[in-house]
Amino acid sequence: MGLDIDRENFTEKDHREFGTRLQNSLHILRDLLAEPGFGQGPLSLGAEVEAYITRPDGGVLPINKTLVDELQHPQLQLELNRYNIEYNLQPVQLQGTPFSSLENELTAALDMLQQAARGHAGQVIPIGILPTLQLPDLDGSAMTDLPRYRVLSKSLKALRGEDFVVNIRGDDSLQVTSSNVMLEGANTSFQIHLRVEPERFADTFNTLQLVTPLVLALSANSPLLLQKLLWEETRIALFKQSVDYRMRGRGNWQEPARVAFGHGWVRDGAWELFAETVSLHRPIMPVLSDATAVAGGTPELPELRLHMGSVWPWNRAVYDNSDGGHLRIEMRALPAGPSSGDMVANTALYVGLAMGLRDYVRDWLPSIPFPYAEYNFYRAAQQGLDAVLVWPHRKRQRVVETPLLSILEAVLPYAGKGLAAAGVDAADISRYLAIVERRFQQRLTPSRWQRETLAFYQQAGNDRLAACRKMLQQYCREQARGKVLSDWALPS
Repeated sequence: MGLDIDRENFTEKDHREFGTRLQNSLHILRDLLAEPGFGQGPLSLGAEVEAYITRPDGGVLPINKTLVDELQHPQLQLELNRYNIEYNLQPVQLQGTPFSSLENELTAALDMLQQAARGHAGQVIPIGILPTLQLPDLDGSAMTDLPRYRVLSKSLKALRGEDFVVNIRGDDSLQVTSSNVMLEGANTSFQIHLRVEPERFADTFNTLQLVTPLVLALSANSPLLLQKLLWEETRIALFKQSVDYRMRGRGNWQEPARVAFGHGWVRDGAWELFAETVSLHRPIMPVLSDATAVAGGTPELPELRLHMGSVWPWNRAVYDNSDGGHLRIEMRALPAGPSSGDMVANTALYVGLAMGLRDYVRDWLPSIPFPYAEYNFYRAAQQGLDAVLVWPHRKRQRVVETPLLSILEAVLPYAGKGLAAAGVDAADISRYLAIVERRFQQRLTPSRWQRETLAFYQQAGNDRLAACRKMLQQYCREQARGKVLSDWALPS
């Protein structure tokens, strides 16, 4: 959704022409991907961090446009809700010290935002879902004043024909309806972009799909929504339901969700994911570009890129016409927070496992049908480190139920090997995987820290909302110390 649009009303002719251009774009992309040498270049990493802007008491502070206007920073971006903001990190080559570079920039960016927010009696908090969020914070007035967000909400609501319904069950249960997509804006994430070799795209993408539940469970940071204790990573359920325009009972089949884990293993390469998105999802923003088909020798394909940005799989294929054209995989499942070091360590684990296991993934896939991988994703989001997944047996060609912690323990060494093979410096590998390993040894996730801290304040006599406020205040104090989660204090 990062591409700007300047229109809010569309005709049937716009829709037809947009569909035609999407099909043409697919033909162009297929030919482009077949060209010798396309997409060759150093592997690289990029990231986007989203954060809340709040008052000191944890109430939301809707000043994202004010901060963007004041800072005039080209890497800042407005988010859906007026109290959320996004910073896009500069891409770095995977070879060398990419994770140190990412952490340094991420820390500096958050410090910049924090200082700007203080000028308005506010603070910036990277966290999956703000635990002090209230239902009135999610009405239509919370929407950032941009055409693309108004079109998004209006188009999905028109397709659905009635209010959106979010129904999530965890320790508590929550059911809430909304006339717009503002509930989606309760989610803030840390999204990772990995540039990959076109010839290794399928293996890399499939490996990321396979290991996403493992990294998600260890990174979970969203146990609360509207003061209800729900999933370990409640964002996963909330995002899917808050923009789901499908209605049950409209026939004998149901369209696929725009927020989904996927529809099958990638067989040959990236093109099939672009074609799948065009085939399965009707456009909701048919903005026709004035750009020529080729810019600087490389097709821009603006309609295809816009359409891909209006469908939100948890791992997404990205085509970029810069640098001669290349492919990336965007990893969207991880939450924001709790610290810069933790977010970058999660990135090191994610990328390391992808690089370290992709040589084996073709041998594994016959023994793990895709629905099992999807099952693992949702179990990890619900139960975190306590999840039991369906996983290939080490010696026999079949899958067995295996505790997620056992799987993590078995695959952790592959992360270091994968990063080393990609040319990452040993010091960078050691530093960031050590952060992950300490959390693993402590059986500690950001979500568990939130739960334990919340329980302490409730046992001290606070009601749930007051306990959420006290927990968030301690979360912010620990963030300000600049330490990673394994060094955070629990109240006593």
